This record gives sequence, C-alpha cells and structure tokens, in this order.
Amino acid sequence: MVGSNDVQAVTSGLPDYDERLLAPPWVWLGALAVALIVAATLHGGAGGARAVVPYAVVLPGTVAALLSSSRGRVRVADGVLSVPGARIPITSLGGVTPLDKEGTRRLRGPLAEPRAFLATRSWLTSSVRVQIEDPDDDTPYWLISTRRPQALAQALRGRG
Repeated sequence: MVGSNDVQAVTSGLPDYDERLLAPPWVWLGALAVALIVAATLHGGAGGARAVVPYAVVLPGTVAALLSSSRGRVRVADGVLSVPGARIPITSLGGVTPLDKEGTRRLRGPLAEPRAFLATRSWLTSSVRVQIEDPDDDTPYWLISTRRPQALAQALRGRG
C-alpha cells in the first residue's frame, strides 16, 4: 500500500472516476435518534449540569463521527487510485472484481483476509475487490465500497 504522500499525480483533466462516500439521510436520522436516546438516558430526569451535558456531548460527538466517516472519496485519476487513507498507482493493481451485496458481505466477514485493506462504509452494500500485484506490498487486495461497482471497475481497468 502506498502512503498518501508517496504518489504525486499531475492533474491533466477530469478524473476517470470520482465518488464521494456520503452517508444517506437514513443513516444520519438513525444515528441522531440513537444519540438522543443515549443522551436522554444519561440525563435521566436529573437537574443541573446532568440535564445539559449529555446532550452537549453526545449529539455533537455523533455529528462529528458522521462527518468524519462521510469525508472520503474514491477517485481514479492520472493513473492513481485514491481511497480514504491510501493511494496506489493503477500499475500495481491486478484483477478487479465488482461485488454485489452478498459478495461484499462475504469479503467483509467470513471470507475476509486479515491483511486486506478495507476502504468500506457500512451503508454501502456494493464494492470492488482489487488485487494488489506489488511485490513489495503484503496486502493481498483492497475492498472498496462504492455505489457504482461496474463504473469503478471499468475505470480501474483503464476504460474509464
């Protein structure tokens, strides 16, 4: 795996693929509802600081966590695959396999390789498995969450 500062890409135009991994509204609503229940439980009808602090800590913390997990982008541009936390030249990639919901579930769970790099989001059920062919990298594959696995696979195969 190549660190984010190890690959210098020269932008020469539009990317072959670009997707922002935003959490959908139902994730925000569900997370905020759970945070509100947790804050109300901690409040427990007490007065004073205990009436305010749980809401002032839990709700903003939940929003910060959701914003942090929604910051990521999957991008293929100028021969480089960029995902949250890593970048790698496309020349270091081997086979590319688009996965549906069941294939993604299996590679996240029972068939997962411990050395694999996962750039996944729980709210995205499809993904792409990318074989790593770099002899200096012991990572067997990357599993990348995406809403458009076929389009990402095409971009990685050079047919963007």
